[in-house]
Amino acid sequence: MDATGGTTIQTGEKIFNIGVINNATFGPVVENMAFNEYLTRELMNAIKSYCPIAAKYLELVKSKPEWYQLADLSNKAKEIIAANYVGVIGTQLRKLIAIGKEPISDSKQQTYIDTCILTAKRTIQIICFALLSDFWNKKNEKDYPLSVEQKESVTRFFENWIELNFQEYVNLLSCLFAVYKGNGLQLPIPELAEFVAQLQEGSAFMKACEKLNAISETHDKDRYTISNCSEAEVSLTNLLAVTNFFSVYKMVSIKSVGYEEERNTQPKYLHNFVSLGYDSKTNTNIDRLNYLDKPISSDAVLLYKSDYLTGINLFPFVIDLNALTFEGGVKICFFSSLDMDDNNLNYCFLEDNSMECVMFSDVQRSGTLMNELIEDKEKRKKLKLDSVFHSFRGAKATILGQPDSIDLSALDDYK
Repeated sequence: MDATGGTTIQTGEKIFNIGVINNATFGPVVENMAFNEYLTRELMNAIKSYCPIAAKYLELVKSKPEWYQLADLSNKAKEIIAANYVGVIGTQLRKLIAIGKEPISDSKQQTYIDTCILTAKRTIQIICFALLSDFWNKKNEKDYPLSVEQKESVTRFFENWIELNFQEYVNLLSCLFAVYKGNGLQLPIPELAEFVAQLQEGSAFMKACEKLNAISETHDKDRYTISNCSEAEVSLTNLLAVTNFFSVYKMVSIKSVGYEEERNTQPKYLHNFVSLGYDSKTNTNIDRLNYLDKPISSDAVLLYKSDYLTGINLFPFVIDLNALTFEGGVKICFFSSLDMDDNNLNYCFLEDNSMECVMFSDVQRSGTLMNELIEDKEKRKKLKLDSVFHSFRGAKATILGQPDSIDLSALDDYK
């Protein structure tokens, strides 16, 4: 008997998990479901109102009620799900789907559970980063107050030496929604206006977060069980089902912006960018060029629905480290924490969850000519990396409405 009162039995790749969930919102977990079958069935139904290809697929298989248990049919559905969820979430789902196809083992159970928890956390982080970035813009125009509790929660994000855990990000999310509501502000993602109901106690989202947090807080020797594989899959699925609007959002990394102007003509801007996420045809991120009459922030990572020019700039909370260091490809990193010793910024590289330290070198010191910096490639890299630090400090100072408290003189030894 598992913690939910359901019975769990392990046979090969199958998870027999009976009676875990059966309500009007989500379908039941039934006997003989394998890894990702619940996820596939529920997410296809969740995104069909946003994703025409998912709706068409479900229409085609409606004569086969157990399509999600038939490999040739469910594999196509999994591909649709991974390709349509936004950027890094789609990439995480692709990983999860691949893990589910592996032979059963202790290693599989560990990576599957960890990936479920991480995918849920990344989803929450994207919303938090979007709200923080948008609120930063709004506070540059007008001073919107934060309560003492709200300021403490946001300060914890900006000044943590250890990355916020799963529950702390849930708390930050609730705090930021309260900031928007308290100040009568329009949410930057329109669909969040309906999602806000999911922050109430007992909602599908909150129940999913509570379960995933409980699993993440469980001691390692008890965490990676077959029962928790099923619990993690169900909880992640239910969390993603109520954030199904992310199936119509996209992410891009702006690698560079060029300027061109012929005589007696309007100037043009060449945007070099990379579409982020899983592409079913190329299995990789796609490099693109766009020739427009509008500029765009360089080094930006943008979250958008139809036009990236009007998207939410997630920089410096999300960065493409390769764009900053003039490398090919992308290296998307989420802010993790301040470095304990020197206040440099630690970021998590999403591909393998390794840590990347963005060091502040203060290369543009008083009296240094900009031309001297940009002519030296290594100094240009430092200048780019310093921009992350300056933006992060600027966001913190503006959002919290207080002078930056970081002592730059403490970094002299690291320059």
